[in-house]
Amino acid sequence: MIDFHRVDYFSMTYIFMEEDADIACEYEQTKQPVSVSPDGLSVTFTLKNIDVREDNDEYLTTVFAEDDEFYIKSSYFEDADEPYPLNVEMSEEEIKFTLAGEDEVMHLYGFFA
Repeated sequence: MIDFHRVDYFSMTYIFMEEDADIACEYEQTKQPVSVSPDGLSVTFTLKNIDVREDNDEYLTTVFAEDDEFYIKSSYFEDADEPYPLNVEMSEEEIKFTLAGEDEVMHLYGFFA
């Protein structure tokens, strides 16, 4: 299990798979520090689109562990209170969470301090 106290920074790539070309949107964490639960099993942070200058929206995002699985809730999604299950890959430098839909995929990266 990951201790979110070790994560220093988050970024997200959201890819929309279109018929003629894939469209990728980049988001980065906007505020420091991230808010981590005392037990280290959940983290809350804000993300902002860095590709579109006129998009000033910030998306409150929470990633949490429950029953040895990881989930995400975010104001980015249509239903901000719906937990979506994440696939997880971890290396020495980062943790990568993936959420795949029918014609879109999200990669959320947490970089270790």
